[in-house]
Amino acid sequence: MESSLPLIGRDGELRSFTTLLGWVAPDRAAVLLVDGPPDSGRARLLRECAAEGRRLGAVAAAGRDRVVLVRDHPGPVDAQAPGRLVASAPVLIVATSTAGLETVPAEVHRVRLGPLSPADVRRLLAHALPGTRPGARLLDLTRVAAGRPGALVRLITGLREEGLLRIVDGSAVPLPGRLPQRTRARLAARFADLSPAARHLVQAATALPSPFPADRLSASLGSTVLGLLPAIEEALESGLLTTAGEALSFSHDLVRPVVEAAMPCAVVAALRSERRTRPRPAAARREPRPPGTADADWNALSGRELEIAELVGMALTNRQIADRVGRSPHTVNYHLRHIFQKLGLSSRVELVSLLRRREAATR
Repeated sequence: MESSLPLIGRDGELRSFTTLLGWVAPDRAAVLLVDGPPDSGRARLLRECAAEGRRLGAVAAAGRDRVVLVRDHPGPVDAQAPGRLVASAPVLIVATSTAGLETVPAEVHRVRLGPLSPADVRRLLAHALPGTRPGARLLDLTRVAAGRPGALVRLITGLREEGLLRIVDGSAVPLPGRLPQRTRARLAARFADLSPAARHLVQAATALPSPFPADRLSASLGSTVLGLLPAIEEALESGLLTTAGEALSFSHDLVRPVVEAAMPCAVVAALRSERRTRPRPAAARREPRPPGTADADWNALSGRELEIAELVGMALTNRQIADRVGRSPHTVNYHLRHIFQKLGLSSRVELVSLLRRREAATR
């Protein structure tokens, strides 16, 4: 599926490639080293560079972790021995590793593939799910991919294959609290590949409600933030944890049970008990708990009403919700009145409180 989708969110990297392809000359070769975390699309970018290079008239040869492009050269190109051509032709090597290139006389340039922006995530979803709109619940679930296109495509493919995605009033809505098997397996593999220190850190994070300050995590591990910095960076690189302002968080709460599944049951039970008994912030203790809402019938809401309710839970204004769903603020307010009536609520505060308890019940 990924190869059939357009390359999204990598315009700057492609511009760097075309600039270097025009810059290289005989005895002035270049290596464009493509760096990035797992599933960030390094191999895909190499393929796109090869295709773009051929379109611009260069000869391209692909190896396992590199593409060698040569301008103004009619003969064959050996991707495993690019150094032979450096003196006589303009050579550009795009690679994900410098292994085997240590002796090639070339100027090294680097690009790092960061996470896709929210707008680019929406663009990718639009191509992966043509004819539909991503509902608020789907947009929230994509956080598990940490902005990485490979993980995002795997998520959408798995949701479709396992019947976990439904179309409601033209919006793509995933079943609550479920991850496709391929996504769970990928997350579990990333967790298993962590160093012991980073793995221990992620395990300890399951005892903390997200988001959590780094100093609280360090205190629970009997260390300092500085001492944990390498493990924190590794956990962030894995995509299991992410930054949330000045705090840390699991990329999505559904990552937490994937980590817990790799831990002894007795340890998981103890950590869950610790999380339940940990004092809540004062603001959370003051949050109203309206009576009679525990058994709210969410099935009474239409697909559009459910989408708007979830957007309210994301602290969006009526104007922002209207922009998301392509309706007027007046229409959004109309839907909200029906939502309040069907769920027996009287305010947005009560709706947000109910949404949070609904989310906690699905964990």
